[in-house]
Amino acid sequence: MKKTFQHLLLLSVFLFLNQILISCSSGDSLKSPEIILEIPNGGFSVVIDQTITISPEFTFSEEATCKWSIDNKSYSTARQLVFTPEKVGKYACTVQVITPDGEASKSFDIVVTTPYSPYITKVFEYVYGVGQHASLIPADSKASDFIGKPWENNKSFTYLGGWGGYIVAGFDHAVRNREGTDLCIYVQPGSASEPGVIFVMQDSNNDGQPNDRWYEIKGSEYSHPETIRHYQVTYNKPLNGGNVTWSDNQGNSGELKPNFQSESWWWSGYRTSNAITFTGVKLPNAYYDNSTTPGTENWVVKSGLFQTGYAECYNNSDYNSTIKANLVDISNAVDDNGTAVALTSIHFIKVQSAVFQIAGWLNEISTEISGASDLHLLDKDIY
Repeated sequence: MKKTFQHLLLLSVFLFLNQILISCSSGDSLKSPEIILEIPNGGFSVVIDQTITISPEFTFSEEATCKWSIDNKSYSTARQLVFTPEKVGKYACTVQVITPDGEASKSFDIVVTTPYSPYITKVFEYVYGVGQHASLIPADSKASDFIGKPWENNKSFTYLGGWGGYIVAGFDHAVRNREGTDLCIYVQPGSASEPGVIFVMQDSNNDGQPNDRWYEIKGSEYSHPETIRHYQVTYNKPLNGGNVTWSDNQGNSGELKPNFQSESWWWSGYRTSNAITFTGVKLPNAYYDNSTTPGTENWVVKSGLFQTGYAECYNNSDYNSTIKANLVDISNAVDDNGTAVALTSIHFIKVQSAVFQIAGWLNEISTEISGASDLHLLDKDIY
């Protein structure tokens, strides 16, 4: 009886040790997963708004969990990456596969490009508004500095002049209306805001010309009691070296008196015309003199005005100091009744000098800008 018990005990120990050996042997055969993916030199490439699909192979991936991240943000848990980029630039991607036996990861870049220019490619119309810089601008000026990358190759900015002066320009593609801001208007650059109203237009008839309907970008002063739509001013050519006189459609008239010695404010680009009329939006006066010392002037922008939606405005909520531009959301476009319009994209912009004011030694308030760009086609890491 005693021997039988000993035999049973030895058998039990043998079976237990054998099971351990089998388990260890099985464990040795388990392997961590592997990711098989051929990555091109420099990473994968794709054109903006086109879809790229990346399909790695996974070994020993039973019960595997996949995780994709782009620029350190979780993106997908599918076994393949399907990515449609909406901005140009380099995206850092990582795929990770996790199993009960281990994990593996692989990283690479996706470079997103565009066949188009992010910047203005053509100026269709430019008319300088009456102002102090008239003598600096050739009569046949096409405002070519507004085209292309701002300030490149010593390019200057574009003077729009006093109230009413404007520029109409276009892109070589449709600027899409996406979530957030879509385009920008580059400032002089400087520090003193001289607001211009921004208009956008679709190429609805697909003829490549700005001959469809303009929509105003609704800025912060759209409903201000001093803002006037369909405002109209006629400027009269000065006689015998005098000053420019004007009259508006509100029953007002006056004379533009320079506050320091300057050349004639009448632009030679008006040719033989004895008068020129502008129509547009008149914004509230932008400046006031806060000087407390007699005989001095200190003109400053009124606090709280022009916070969003205008060109050449500094220190407001839509000014980006990195790229020196005011950011514009196409979704803020409205029709003549102030009703929001659902524009899928735009091809053309118009910027018009919008403050009719002589601010002491500053002379006329005149919008000065350096170009425009499609923000989606700028490198995503720029701003």
